[in-house]
Amino acid sequence: MHSPRICHFTSVHPWNDIRIFHKECVSLASLGYDVTLVAVGEKEDDFIEQGVRVITLVNTFQGRVSRALRFSRLVVETAVKVNADLYHFHDPELLPHAKQFARSNKKIVYDVHEDLPRQISTKPWIPKWLRGVAASIAESVENQLSKNVSGVVAATPHIQSRFQLLTKQTCCVFNAPLLREFSLQSTPDYSARNLVYIGLISEKRGIITLLQALEHINGRLQLAGKFESEQLLVQCQTMAGWGKVDYHGMLDRQGVTRLLGKSTLGMVTLHPTTNYLESYPIKMFEYMGAALPVVASDFPLWKSIVERQDAGVCVDPLDSLAIAKSVNSLLDDAALCRAMGEHGRRHITSEFNWEHEASKLGKFYRKLMG
Repeated sequence: MHSPRICHFTSVHPWNDIRIFHKECVSLASLGYDVTLVAVGEKEDDFIEQGVRVITLVNTFQGRVSRALRFSRLVVETAVKVNADLYHFHDPELLPHAKQFARSNKKIVYDVHEDLPRQISTKPWIPKWLRGVAASIAESVENQLSKNVSGVVAATPHIQSRFQLLTKQTCCVFNAPLLREFSLQSTPDYSARNLVYIGLISEKRGIITLLQALEHINGRLQLAGKFESEQLLVQCQTMAGWGKVDYHGMLDRQGVTRLLGKSTLGMVTLHPTTNYLESYPIKMFEYMGAALPVVASDFPLWKSIVERQDAGVCVDPLDSLAIAKSVNSLLDDAALCRAMGEHGRRHITSEFNWEHEASKLGKFYRKLMG
């Protein structure tokens, strides 16, 4: 009897995406599944990586609409040829193809990374007057098409609660950090006075407010990630706080680990947009896994995590002076930083880690496939 054949596919994400490849696919392969991933690459290829067969396709279509209509069809056609027992896809634009798999008596799983309607309501490329209408239409269409899937894997409980009304088979699989990426015996440099931010850099994610706060902070910001636009980068470089920034650009996973190791505390002061209020930002948990105290937005959900674990402080993300005051208090107290960092790491190692989440995903698969 052959091992259950699983095919993950995405028309948006690169093949080495952290959640899709490094977490889900690699973990499933280690559990004994025969795993294939169809995803975006820089060239057409077919290779084995960490026990996973990877098929990469090149998106030559220009614009979001062409990608959604034409490239997604190519991805689906490639996935169908795998002839898997269960298919697992990661993009809303692939939902229209779910019925095709259902008709073939294949199990089909929709992995919902983001709350699409709430995400659309904050998209800068959609005119403000149109965002509400677009979000409402997106939710209606997503709800209708989701009735064709066998099950839903949700990245947060809030997302799972939406889909429990549409399908009986749902599972919440947090995008938790990988324990193997952390040296759990090492400790950061709590005297370095380095605050760190890693991830997409945008105004809604707090970069302008953070640079304003830096003017009043006795320390430096270690910044890594991609700016949302070239215009935003130029704007940030003209601000006074930029003189206290070391910008590292995009880093690979090893680079991220090294940067966290020489930092003092982690910043996650995202603005209170609808899409962020109920989110679980992976960077916050990666900071905790690296034993860094966290300075986070004072959203009720985030406070319940950070303050309950005594792993950092929560502040008004729109108040640059409040951010500066909290950061300076931590930078001036290395002992407190160490204690909070240890509390956060304990939470990650004992509960909120990918190794724990992988077992939930495997259990969900077994349930779907009987």
